[in-house]
Amino acid sequence: MGVLLLGADYYGTLAAARAYGRAGIKVAMADERRQARALWSRHVSEKLVHPPLSRPKELVDWLVDWGTKNPGTLLYPPNDHLAWLFAAERERLSKAFAMFSPSEDAVFTLLDKKRLHEACARVGIDVPLTLGVADIADATSASASRREVPFPVLLKPRTQVYLTGGIKGFIARDRAELDAELARFRQLVAFDPVLAERHPDIAEPMLQQYLPAAETSIASVSGFVSADGAIVARGAMKVLQRPRKVGIGLCFEGRSPEPHLVDKLAALCKEVGYHGAFEAEFIVNGDERLLIDFNPRFYSQMGFDIARGLSLPMLVLRSARGEHAAVKDELARARDWKGRGDEVYCHKTMLDLVLGLQGFSGQMTRDEVRRWRGWHAGKSVTDAVRDPEDRMPAVVDAAEWVRHFARHPRSFVRSFVLNR
Repeated sequence: MGVLLLGADYYGTLAAARAYGRAGIKVAMADERRQARALWSRHVSEKLVHPPLSRPKELVDWLVDWGTKNPGTLLYPPNDHLAWLFAAERERLSKAFAMFSPSEDAVFTLLDKKRLHEACARVGIDVPLTLGVADIADATSASASRREVPFPVLLKPRTQVYLTGGIKGFIARDRAELDAELARFRQLVAFDPVLAERHPDIAEPMLQQYLPAAETSIASVSGFVSADGAIVARGAMKVLQRPRKVGIGLCFEGRSPEPHLVDKLAALCKEVGYHGAFEAEFIVNGDERLLIDFNPRFYSQMGFDIARGLSLPMLVLRSARGEHAAVKDELARARDWKGRGDEVYCHKTMLDLVLGLQGFSGQMTRDEVRRWRGWHAGKSVTDAVRDPEDRMPAVVDAAEWVRHFARHPRSFVRSFVLNR
């Protein structure tokens, strides 16, 4: 019995493949593209091509067929789309695979910001000031009683699950810009019917206060919640992202997670009925800790937590197999881990590219570039993709980024050069 990993372009999938492979567990990996990064890992023993994620019914049929032929194989999600789809199709998939999947209601509550904020309110987790669709309508009307909007604001979808446009959000700095961005939102944002038919109100936009701390002060609390509610966690601070205002993390520094945040996340998971791997992101705004995301799945920088003694892939596998004593042992080992205190995580290839281009364009000063070039020197570094014992994924990763830049030059210039 082995594992089947999907989402081969995700760094979390690569981290899982390496963890399972090193433990002597057979790794099959599937993606809709034959060139996806993690497929090139030496730990992958079987490479498969599955139907596109955009055809979810065909994908589930393919999974059930493959799992039926390979009974006992673990199936676990690497992204939001599959986290929801696996939960929504849990009844069918669990007959063909070993799974550790909560209900669709639990997973979607965590992935839908409106429902997530309601659950957070019930357990005392703070979130940024957020207005719903009715508030947005009032805010952009001529009514004297309209609600005041705290500009700048971030206009964004309630979820990224089966969002066909792939839009993370727009920033509006005043009312005129908000009107324009609302029109743009309604034109561009749409969801696949597989989700929209089940949640017909999901296309309603959210308006969230934009806090400057989101550019420089994002804390991550990640870890695992067992079926009986036991939790173990690691902390990190996102210290550089691309682009800076609404971006993907490039550099993280290890931190001890704040105990009260871990306790509140445990309460949130109990409230909604979630168990499994997770990553939660908080804006650190003075004394406030404002939850902005909860990812109920494997996640991008999971390799950092594995390097810090938290073997999430093995916890998921043992939980799916019902090996309760082994799960307790893994949790105990994770709690006993002692690091050096200088652990950091980064994507060095992307970091070098960003520093070179933004130094050249003037978006970073020479002193900033020099500081970031030496940021990881002498520290205990986990790289997103580089591994001296598994080199090919890093080679493919670099080639994939070159192809991406060639296909999307405007996006490349905006994100990497102009930092927007």
